Amino acid sequence: MAITRENRATEVAPLEALKRLVALTCGFMASHALAAACNLGVFEELGKGQASPEELARTIKINPDGCRRLLAALRQLGLVEEQNGVWKNSALGEYLTSQSPVPLGAPAMLVQSFSHMWEFLPDALREMSPRWQQAFGTTAEEAFTALYEDPARLKHFTQCMDAISIPEGREIASHFDFAPFHCVMDVAGGPAGLSIEICKRYPHLRGIVMDLPPVCRIAEERIRAAGLQNRFKAVSADLFKGPYPNGADVITLSWVLHDWSDESCLKILRNCHAALPATGVLLVNEIVLNDDHSGTEYGTLMSLHMAIAMEPGSKERSQSEYRALLEQAGFQLEQVIRYGGIRDLIVARKL
Repeated sequence: MAITRENRATEVAPLEALKRLVALTCGFMASHALAAACNLGVFEELGKGQASPEELARTIKINPDGCRRLLAALRQLGLVEEQNGVWKNSALGEYLTSQSPVPLGAPAMLVQSFSHMWEFLPDALREMSPRWQQAFGTTAEEAFTALYEDPARLKHFTQCMDAISIPEGREIASHFDFAPFHCVMDVAGGPAGLSIEICKRYPHLRGIVMDLPPVCRIAEERIRAAGLQNRFKAVSADLFKGPYPNGADVITLSWVLHDWSDESCLKILRNCHAALPATGVLLVNEIVLNDDHSGTEYGTLMSLHMAIAMEPGSKERSQSEYRALLEQAGFQLEQVIRYGGIRDLIVARKL
């Protein structure tokens, strides 16, 4: 039977359609509630001890009724719990405190900036170019230059990177066998969260994190804090011009390639190829879409995000697209490991 407009409309009842669409429409409210709670210090204060809404409101300096409303919303999101009028962080909310072994609150602070850029998604999709100028009156280059020149903002930005990289690094260390290798280099590795986790699990490994000089200084602090200064170092190098440091037989590229066009990716991959010894291994930690460009909700939305935030041509790619890029740069894609994180792991070997 042919599908007509009439019978297509009855596949979802109007009330169910309304509920689903309202949930999608209100998604931004949840992210802003989370960001507001982080900015106000809700989770940090509840991490110190349970509190009534009135007590918490006094501490974080907001209206008591507003505090009760915020806590009610956070409870629905699974971030706080209440018993007998007293509130505390849930197990999930505890990750949003600075005392968490893996603090995950920093990325929520980016909501305000990126949500403003998303207002201009239609223009980004028409022109396929980022929206920095339209949203903030500046270019991406100017914005990142200012970021790298401000130590406090840069430190916060690296905390955002680590919040994502540390859990992913632990999973990579669990799902890929580093035992046959001697040295891992994390290219554009930021504050070294991912590679530190790998080296902590494999005590025989030496490590190199490569990034820009201001980031390397932060990485050195993290390396010392992890007690890895005797076998781990930070080295500055240009991502595109190279050359990359020598000595590693495994290179990790974690959430780097999706920021760039195919042309830029090939420059990065060829620099990796030049730095690796014969049969060296490249680990690409990215969201890998299916060949029809379906994937997780997060993956498909992040591909849209690349259109508003990064250079033209940046995107989340399919396995076939990664295979083609890797082959052009002299690598063979051996497998894709889907370990259940927000990204996947591509294992490629130098030919």
